[in-house]
Amino acid sequence: MGKMALGYGSEFHLLRWTGRHRNKFDNKIKQLLNIDNVTWLDFDFSNNKDEPDKELVGLTFLEKEPSYEAILSQWKDEWPQSGNSMNWDLIGYTVKNNTKTWILIEAKAHIGELENDCKAGQKSLKIIEKALTKTANNIGTEIFKDSPWTKKYYQLANRIYILDLLKRNDINSKLINIYFIGDKIGSSRKSPIDIATWKIEIDKMKKYLNIEKSNFIDILDLFLEINK
Repeated sequence: MGKMALGYGSEFHLLRWTGRHRNKFDNKIKQLLNIDNVTWLDFDFSNNKDEPDKELVGLTFLEKEPSYEAILSQWKDEWPQSGNSMNWDLIGYTVKNNTKTWILIEAKAHIGELENDCKAGQKSLKIIEKALTKTANNIGTEIFKDSPWTKKYYQLANRIYILDLLKRNDINSKLINIYFIGDKIGSSRKSPIDIATWKIEIDKMKKYLNIEKSNFIDILDLFLEINK
């Protein structure tokens, strides 16, 4: 968890929406998912003096699930446990007919946040590549040699792996990518001022990962203007 920017950035705006505009935020989520309830998990505390909070990491949000230990064991077999794990911007759940669906949130405020490469060492990288290839097969697509999932859009790729892992273990989950509109624009920040600009970049990302036509993963996009 990096140091939060004051007045701009995805972390700042997500905190605003979930804190100062909670009802509007919850209504947006409910409308998007066609649900009537949502519960958000708290972050953990940390000893960081600048920002004494810690994002939810990896599969810790499943700790109270009856199948947690089995899923955790499978994850440890398939995914390296050294280095940085998945850090979630926000996690919640909804319940319908006694069935829980997990809501995993990632937030972006500028185009640069879409792109990152896997920084794992060579040994871990091979394990990750194997896991991502398995996921691609499970969701009915393939990874092209000129667009590896460990490059460019690696964050979304490893989130898709988590969706697939949960699905294989009969855990319902959906990933919502939140895209903020109208954030601070600087020399190194390309912050879209409309949905159309975001969609151009999102389409590039989905085409690179070859997931445009996959119906086996639940990924939704939510666009929020920073001041409306």
